[in-house]
Amino acid sequence: METAPATQNPPLTLRRAIELFETKLRADGRSPHTVSSYLRDLGQMERFFADRAVCPAVSGITSEALNDFLTSPLATQTPGGRPKAKISVNRAKCVLRAFFSWLHASGHIKTNLAAGLKITRAERKPPTYLTEAEAKRLLKTIQTRTGGIARRDAAIFDLFLKTGVRLHELVNLDVDDIRLDEKQLIVRHSKGDRQAAKFLNTALRQTMKRYLAERKKAPTGSPALFLSNRNERISPRQIAFRLDYWMKEAGVAKKLSPHGLRHTFATSLFTKCNDLLVVQRALDHKSLETTQIYTHISDERFQEALECL
Repeated sequence: METAPATQNPPLTLRRAIELFETKLRADGRSPHTVSSYLRDLGQMERFFADRAVCPAVSGITSEALNDFLTSPLATQTPGGRPKAKISVNRAKCVLRAFFSWLHASGHIKTNLAAGLKITRAERKPPTYLTEAEAKRLLKTIQTRTGGIARRDAAIFDLFLKTGVRLHELVNLDVDDIRLDEKQLIVRHSKGDRQAAKFLNTALRQTMKRYLAERKKAPTGSPALFLSNRNERISPRQIAFRLDYWMKEAGVAKKLSPHGLRHTFATSLFTKCNDLLVVQRALDHKSLETTQIYTHISDERFQEALECL
């Protein structure tokens, strides 16, 4: 009796490989933003091969084909035809390295084609932030106004400036996350279920105490700490709009996003303590290299001081 020949699995297509990689990213607890970013860069590679009328199985991709993609307009130019920023090109290379490393570790390819991709060092621009005087003016302008909306906004922007909380972390705060007796604010990170405690100093606790008294009056069953005019959880876009409004009211002529308030917090903290490890811990940065951008800000202030001599 003859033995039937063993059936071979069909070659893994690039489309299917990307789908499997997406599943792995989600299983690893990567944030929706990170997953979306990975898929965007991998989708450009898939489009590159599809436009060439040949979309090979992952085992058929060569290092030459990968280099052709990385030097193509899809990888080097924006949709408008402008050169992509170095940070965008580097991010795409990091995505490819992660993707092909996973393919290799999973046994789908024999060689990790992206292992040798070089990341070009990009000079990071110092972030936009408020000076100490501007930050005080902004808060004073909000705190001198009356009404529930003003109290809410005072609490929102005081939290930004005194804890360095991220925008999505602030939006996702619930009333129970404020622990005044413990002098803590509990924030949930987007990556997995990890939580962190932020210290609430005396002035911030007073601001939050006044706001919580106002928050109890809201006719809603929502657990959200900060509510919109419709008594729903406030959105990132609404916070950005309110920041623009108060910046104009305070006469601060800067274009600043809510993330700029996190930079303001970090800049102020580094100026006072001159310790990057303290700032790294306060910002919850995994790498000290990410925090080092604030040393450039310190250099700018140092030069400004010398100019005044």
